[in-house]
Amino acid sequence: MVRRGPFARLWWAGVVSSFGDWVALFATIALADAIGGVTGILVPLVARMLPGLFGAAAGVLADRFNRKLTMVVCDAGRALLAVSLVFVHTLPQLFVISFLMEVLALFWGPSREASVPNLVPRWSLVRANSLSLMAVYGTLPAGSAAFSIFARISELTGALGVFGSDTGLAFAVDAGTFAVSAVLISTIPIPKPEVSEERQMTGGFDWRTPFSDLLEGVRFVVRERTVRSVILGIATALFGAGIFFALGQPFSRAVLNGGTSGFGILVTSLGSGVGLGMLGLAGLGSKTFRRDLAFGISLVVTGAAITGAAMARSIPGSAFWAFLAGVGAGSSYVMGFTHLHESVHDELRGRTFAALFTLARTSLLISISLAAFLAAILEGKLPAPFDSGIRLSLVLGGATVVSGGLVTLWHLRETFRPKLTEQALRTIEETQDVFTSLRGPRRTPPGGEPETGEPGENVTHEERPDDADEESNDL
Repeated sequence: MVRRGPFARLWWAGVVSSFGDWVALFATIALADAIGGVTGILVPLVARMLPGLFGAAAGVLADRFNRKLTMVVCDAGRALLAVSLVFVHTLPQLFVISFLMEVLALFWGPSREASVPNLVPRWSLVRANSLSLMAVYGTLPAGSAAFSIFARISELTGALGVFGSDTGLAFAVDAGTFAVSAVLISTIPIPKPEVSEERQMTGGFDWRTPFSDLLEGVRFVVRERTVRSVILGIATALFGAGIFFALGQPFSRAVLNGGTSGFGILVTSLGSGVGLGMLGLAGLGSKTFRRDLAFGISLVVTGAAITGAAMARSIPGSAFWAFLAGVGAGSSYVMGFTHLHESVHDELRGRTFAALFTLARTSLLISISLAAFLAAILEGKLPAPFDSGIRLSLVLGGATVVSGGLVTLWHLRETFRPKLTEQALRTIEETQDVFTSLRGPRRTPPGGEPETGEPGENVTHEERPDDADEESNDL
């Protein structure tokens, strides 16, 4: 599905590094649990969310400096940090290293996304984004299985002190994947970002330049309605998804009586739907359709399906709606990314995707943090079937996603009007002139005022005995 070429190498780099990311995520959670128990697991998760504060700086860097060099340096840095995780024994050490790795990932993302339209023809962007996102999320089960194998190997060799801990081999593999990604990206001819004459620095570095770049990016995102709608829509969708992931386990156990295995079924259904949605869009290839419109519709479907999953009374019923929510979520993610790739100029693309990643991370962090608190507040406040705070919170999460989709569609209402080219407008004017010449000049009545036929005028057949002739001329 991915042929040889610059994008193919970028895609394989994403596959390799995503595989390593999933392996490292499970290894990090296992290490945090071994050090600090259940509460210790929150340390690396919070560390992965906080770097969103650096998103603006990442966008400025992606729009001004060498994007390929940025990605190579970030991959090399993450490789070194992954190796250092082998020797971590305390939660503060784990927090710092996880935080730094996520900072580098945040700088890597905008540079990568800003480079895609320069490597892929415009007509192939939907397929390219589908394949890229499938590489990111499709490697999840492989990463989970690989971590289990690596952990077992580490247990068997632990007596020899080969890897230092049960997670040592997993972190070593993660470092290797980043190294491979850096090598692959270094061979890709990625053009440098376009910098206008107004933004070029002359006479040395001016500390005000990055701030002006940042303000320019903020103004662009706020001013462009469709770009703003897509970014806020994705952030809203992740807010609803965060509530689903945070409350999925207690929803399965306490509300649906499905236990831990029920939660696994829900997650599998959701992931399968995401994969199918992305795969279906990849099959569309170069089909022409409104990306922003498809994005808004996909959001509405996702939110409605999350609500349906929350209202279900059994694991199979909820799994069906979770699958449908996954299809909508995968489609909306691909359509949102494609619309930004197509509609944002290269000079602003890095800052646009940095704004997307920052808001997405922030909304996900807020939803995960507030989900349990919201469920506790709403518990027993309404009659059945909304007496469960967990169920009601999931319904509110789905409704939030639906509202985000509807707001996106509302912002697009003016773009539904047909946009005519100058040639088409000129043809219409010429046609009007032809009809005017066929109709002839309007008569001037005895009062001296020309008859305009405007609404409200009292024009009768007695006053215009030749109306029938004029109507035949109009036809």
